[in-house]
Amino acid sequence: MIEVYKVDVFTDKPLKGNPATVVLGMFSDEVMQRLAFELNLSETVFVEKRNDKFHLRFFTPIKEIDLCGHATIGAFHVLRLKGLENGIYKAVTKAGEITVRVEDRVWLRVNPKFVGSLDLDELKKIVDVKVVDTAVVDVGIKICLAEVENFETLMSLKPTSELADYCKMLGIVGVHFYTFDSKFDACGRFFAPAYGVDEDPVTGTANSALAYYLNSSGKLVKNRYVFEQGHALGREGVVYVEIGDGVWVGGDAVLILKGFIEI
Repeated sequence: MIEVYKVDVFTDKPLKGNPATVVLGMFSDEVMQRLAFELNLSETVFVEKRNDKFHLRFFTPIKEIDLCGHATIGAFHVLRLKGLENGIYKAVTKAGEITVRVEDRVWLRVNPKFVGSLDLDELKKIVDVKVVDTAVVDVGIKICLAEVENFETLMSLKPTSELADYCKMLGIVGVHFYTFDSKFDACGRFFAPAYGVDEDPVTGTANSALAYYLNSSGKLVKNRYVFEQGHALGREGVVYVEIGDGVWVGGDAVLILKGFIEI
């Protein structure tokens, strides 16, 4: 019997935000990948406590990834519901050891690094819209940030096989398109078709990368950012990012399903 939970993350409303499956326990690589394929959400996280640290592994329906922000928040939301006290915890991932802060919201600290930028004209040819600015930021996984002019342009974008090939060629997980045409600091959409995720509803790692880039580049300098995402999928959510002692990304979460799988 495998204990399984479904959590909507970056929202306080059920059936909004970004759903993640949280599985308590670790299994063989084959079993974890097959479970992620069976559960068929953008990410499934497997959690196991060893001594004083939590070990996390993340799988899309088709392959493992090193780090996933919303699944980490979902995992610690479930652990809190099961009795984990508020405090600071260490989590071991394939992207390295991360720090998680459990409060009313769950926060994780990332260590972004600016990698470079991409050719605007080349990306424009692939997505068929004007791209204003690009940056590649490594937050444990490499993400391309691409600014577009307005909300209408953002909503017109579509994931394509050409975009998947482009991401594979560059060694990035996906592209986070964003616009300042938003009721918050920015609105975004994240595409990772090379990893079997055409569009991720609300993405913690991408928005933490965006906050870091906006802050460090001087495009929008703040200590606290609020981003919105998920409109194109009808799963609107809100991501909070704080910059101080590192870059912290956090959000609300709602448990909507719990049960067991027998294999």
